Amino acid sequence: MGPIPGKLSSGIILLLAAALITPQTALGFNFQDVVKKAKELAAKPYKAPESTPGFLTSLSYDQFRKIRFDPEASLWRASDSNFQVMLVAPGLFFRHIVAIHVVDAAGVHKVPFRKKTFAWPSEAIKKRVPEDLGYAGFKLTYPLNAPDVQNQFLVFAGVSYFRGVGRDQRFGLSARGIAVDTGLAGGEEFPVFTDFWLVRPRPNAHALRFYALLDGPSLTGAYQFIVHPGESTTLEVQAELFLRQDIALLGFAPLTSMFYYGRNTPRPSNMWRGAIHDSNGLLIHSNTGEWLWHPLINPPSLKTEYFEANSPKGFGLMQRERGFRVYQDAEARYDKRPSAWVEPQNDWGKGHVVLVKIPTDSETNDNIVAFWTPGEATKAGNHYTINYTLGFGDEGM
Repeated sequence: MGPIPGKLSSGIILLLAAALITPQTALGFNFQDVVKKAKELAAKPYKAPESTPGFLTSLSYDQFRKIRFDPEASLWRASDSNFQVMLVAPGLFFRHIVAIHVVDAAGVHKVPFRKKTFAWPSEAIKKRVPEDLGYAGFKLTYPLNAPDVQNQFLVFAGVSYFRGVGRDQRFGLSARGIAVDTGLAGGEEFPVFTDFWLVRPRPNAHALRFYALLDGPSLTGAYQFIVHPGESTTLEVQAELFLRQDIALLGFAPLTSMFYYGRNTPRPSNMWRGAIHDSNGLLIHSNTGEWLWHPLINPPSLKTEYFEANSPKGFGLMQRERGFRVYQDAEARYDKRPSAWVEPQNDWGKGHVVLVKIPTDSETNDNIVAFWTPGEATKAGNHYTINYTLGFGDEGM
C-alpha cells in the first residue's frame, strides 16, 4: 500500500524511479505556476466557482447514474496509453464546474466539453444540457488487474474529494485536499478543486503527474500529485496552502470513511449482515516509534478525539477485517475495501491527529473523518508546505 509501515525506504526508491518515466511539462508550465496562481488568488476576495445548473443537481440518484461517459472517448485512448482519462459530468452531488487542462509537448490545452460523449437519462434532459456545460472531475484508468483491460483506479470529483484502489479492490473510503472546521458546531467549510492540469504521460508510463488548484472562503492551495497504480496505489502529494482567514480547525491530509456497525457497535435488529464498514480503525505511528490503534464505533452523538502526534511518522484509516464471512455481502464486498495510509515527507511540527465520529443510521453516509491539525494557531496570512505520500491498499502490506 505505497508507504505502509515497514516498507517506506524501498517504496520511496520505487516512487522516485517511476517518476522519472513521466515527461517534463511543456513550455515551462509546472507546479510553481499553480503555486503562483494560488498565492495571487489568496490576496483577492473569494469568488465561488461556477455552479452546476439546477436541473442537473435536482436529478434523482437513479437518473444521475444513467449519465455515462463513453470509454471510447477517453483522453489518450488513441495512443493506447497505459493511463487514460474518463470525464465526469456535473449533477446531483457534483455542484460546481471544474476546468480540466492537458499539458503536453504542444502546450497547455483546456479540455472542451462534448455532450455527445455522454449517455443521458432521457432526450428531454439531453436537450437541456448546455453545449459548454463543463465537467465535475475525472476518473483515471490503467491496466491494473489485467494487461488488456482499462480499470478505474482513481477518481477526483466533488469539492476536493478523491478515491483510490489497489489491485482487485473495490472503492470505499475517500481522501480530501484539505479539511476546514470539520466536526465543529459552527459548520464545516468545503474548499473545492477548481482546476486540474493533467500532464500527458508517455504511452508506456507507469506513473502520472497532475496539478490542482484549490479555492475556498478561508484558504487557497496548489497541489501536485504523482500517481503510481499497482498492488497498492500510491500518490506523492505536494501542497502549498495560503490562508485568507483565521481557521479554527485546519486539517491536513484528511481521510473520510464509513462505519455503520461491526465490532464494538452492535448490529441493528433489522440487519442480517455481520458488519458494515469501509474502515474499522485509526492507526497512528508516532515520532517515538509507538503505534496506536483506535477501533472505530458508530457513536450515539458527535464525538471528536485528539491524539497528540508531533511530527508523526504516519496515520491512516484501516480496513483490517478482510474475511468475507465478517460481512456476508457479495455485492458491496466490504472485505475488498482499501485502507488508506498517510506518511508525511517533511516535518509537520507539533500537532494532533483528529478523529471525528458522527452518528449514522445508514451505510450510505460517510461518518468518520481523520486528519492532522497543527498545534499552532492557523491565522490569516499563514503559508504551509505539506508533502506526504498517500497509499490505498491492504492494511499491513
